Parts: sequence; structure tokens; C-alpha cells
Amino acid sequence: MMMFIATIVIVLIQQHVQLAFAVQCSANPCNLIAGSFDAANGYCCYDIPPYNTDSVCTCPNAAAVLNGPCRTGVSPNQGACNRTCINGGVCNVVNGQQVCWCTLGFSGSFCELQGISARCATGVCQAGTCVEQTIGASLFAYCHCNPGWTGQTCNQCYFTCTQAGVFPDTAYCSIGRYFYCPTAGGAPISAMCPDGQKFDRLTNSCSTTATC
Repeated sequence: MMMFIATIVIVLIQQHVQLAFAVQCSANPCNLIAGSFDAANGYCCYDIPPYNTDSVCTCPNAAAVLNGPCRTGVSPNQGACNRTCINGGVCNVVNGQQVCWCTLGFSGSFCELQGISARCATGVCQAGTCVEQTIGASLFAYCHCNPGWTGQTCNQCYFTCTQAGVFPDTAYCSIGRYFYCPTAGGAPISAMCPDGQKFDRLTNSCSTTATC
């Protein structure tokens, strides 16, 4: 555990992070719920030596946030993000990669998946694949839907290939997703625009100015 704390401190020093507000763990800046979150499941708060006037909150995805909660706080790197996170997710840069930290009960690269408080079982996901995720005492089953399907259990079909070409994904336009149909009547292929861009249905291309 001491090595873990030292690693965090070294990383912060290497990044030359300037702490604007002094907050100690005793003030609960991580918004930890007593008895629910601790080092065993990835949520924890550490005062930063040598003066212990600032804190760092650690998250299950091994990311760290200064003087703020794991999943809802603003971190020093957040301004560099242009990835769209939905359902209350927060974008941050971790190890050079833009990632979304999701609120409890949501998952996915953009927090687009809503979990079911249960284990994966046959038939849980109608048109998709079920994946379990455990955070502390909470267990969720997430349905990764096949292209063209949506819903918490992938039970809603909203797109089919009526002709070949590229088409907007009306359910996930906000995160830059669109469809490619190789043939009429074939299975759609889900594609993504670069972070910060959306699919423009007028030009059939990705753009930073496109709207949903």
C-alpha cells in the first residue's frame, strides 16, 4: 500500500500538477460512503505527504483525481478532453488516453451502457452479449448490443440496412457513432467518428460542427 501511495505522489510531481485548493481526506473530498468503498475495491482517499494538505482520490480504473471525487469531480486533465461521455460520465486523460469515468450503474467507452443489477444469465440480453462488472458490493450485468439494437436488454431494433452506404446512428449520434451497410438487407456495421466529432448526414462524413 505504501508503494502505491508513493507511486501516485511521484506521478503528480512528474506532471508538475499545481494544487489550487488544499483539501484533506478528513473532509471526504472523494465522497466515499462509509463502509462501502475502500482500498480493497479501488476507491480510496490518500493525503499527499509531506504536508498532507491535499488529497488524491483513487478509482477502480487506476485513475486518480486531485481534491475531488472519482467519478464526478473535475481533474487537472479534464480540460484536454473532447470525448463525449453521456449518462453523467466525466472525460479525463489517463496515461495519454481519453477515457470516460462512468457513474455507478453505467459502463462502456462513453458510459452508454446501462447496467442491470443482476448476474448475466441466458436470455438477459435479447440481441447482444452480456458482461458482468463488480464494483465493491455492487454487481451489474451490461448488455453490449448488436449494431442496430438498443435498450437496457438490447430489446429494441431501430436500424436495419435497407440499402448500401453510410447512415447516422440516431440512438448514439451524440458520441459519434454511425453505421456502414455493405449491402442492402445485410447486417449493419457500427463505426465511430474521432473523439469530438459527429456524423454529418448531409455530407456523409465526420465533422466537429455536425449536430444530432
